[in-house]
Order: sequence, then C-alpha cells, then structure tokens
Amino acid sequence: MTRESLEIILKMWTEDAPWTHKGKFWTVTKPDTMFDFLKPHLKPKQAPHPPIGVAGLSKGSDTLKLAGERGFIPMSLNLNPAYVGSHWGSVEAGAAKSGRKPNRQDWRLVREVFVADTDEEAWKLSVGDMMGRMMSEYFLPLLGHFGFKDYLKAAPDVPDSDVTVEYCARHNWVVGSPATVTEKIYHEVGGFGVLLVFGFDYKHKPEAWHHSLCLLKQEVMPRLKHLGAELGRAA
Repeated sequence: MTRESLEIILKMWTEDAPWTHKGKFWTVTKPDTMFDFLKPHLKPKQAPHPPIGVAGLSKGSDTLKLAGERGFIPMSLNLNPAYVGSHWGSVEAGAAKSGRKPNRQDWRLVREVFVADTDEEAWKLSVGDMMGRMMSEYFLPLLGHFGFKDYLKAAPDVPDSDVTVEYCARHNWVVGSPATVTEKIYHEVGGFGVLLVFGFDYKHKPEAWHHSLCLLKQEVMPRLKHLGAELGRAA
C-alpha cells in the first residue's frame, strides 16, 4: 500500500492531467478541470518534486529497503537500538536492487535525547520528569494495548512487565552527560547524517530542556563532527 501510494503521489506531482490510476489498493483520478472551471493539483515548484523521506521502525525494515531502492531519505524511528543497527543494511539492500549507492550522510535518526551536566542529573530530569511521564502515562500503555512492547525490548525473551520507563531509559534513550550521550549516539549505529530529537513539554521547567538542547549543540555535536552530522528536532 505504501509503494502504491508513493507511485500515485509522484504521478500527481509530475504528470499532466487527465489520468486515472487503478491499482491493487487505490483508484485515483486526476482530472484536467473540475466543475468546468477548477484547475486542481498544482505541481511542485521544486523539480521534479520535493525530497521524499521514508521512516522505518522494525528490524530489517522493508520501508527502508524501499528508501534505498528509490533513493529516498531514510529515517529510523529509534524505539530499539538493536533494530536500528539493521536499518542501514536494509537501505543498502534496497539500493543494490536499483544499482544505487546510498550515502550515510542522508540517514536520519530519530531519538529520545536528554543531556545534562552529569549522568545523575540527566536521569533525574528525564526519567523523573516529563519524558518519564510521557512513557508511563501514554506510550507504554498504548504499545501494550496493541501488543507492541517487543519494539522496545533489547532481547526477545524480556517479559512485558520488565519494559518500564527505567528500562527504556537504560536501553533505548540517549540520556546522560555530554560525554555519555556522544558515546551512545555513535556506538550504536556508527555514521549517520542528521539527528532528529523528540520534543517533550517542559513548560514547567523550560530552562532544563533548553540547557539540554544547548549541551547537545555545543558539547555533543562537535564531538560527532567526523560523522558530518547535523542537528535537527522532531516533535
């Protein structure tokens, strides 16, 4: 369904009307004129179309194989570093199918990150504050409802009951001092291009969140300069 959807979007952006797509999952018509006067579906100003990013989550992600095959921007939703370790291999496998050579500079990683002056302070401000509250009150119950806690496990034999906020902080989050965060980001996957940071609502303590982002930019990113990484944010 994703593949067919992308084909329709690309066709909508690049091919003149009128046409009708009749596929396995979707039937879409692009008319030349609607109601005798409307001219819909403006083409993008950027030719042939804007860059396309594709997100992957599961181990050996098929959508990231698609990204490699089509030359799209690969983005890894990092619920589990053990899964993300396989993601670049998926991109390369897809690229090999179409004779492309992927570049790690294009790879985006989406991470939960909190940086403080010490590991202890970072733990307190993440696990013991809004990051922990989001996990305990929203995300863990949501994944548990759908039976998706496996996506958070460092090993498949870990019981669901062990997947707590503290477990996620230890195994999946990037939390700590600048030195600790630098080591975690690089050690798990090697080279990448852009770090996207999940945003959390620290309205009650904005200085803590601002300080975390400042340390990430001023202390962590210079230590990762050899990766060519850029710093971005994701809400």
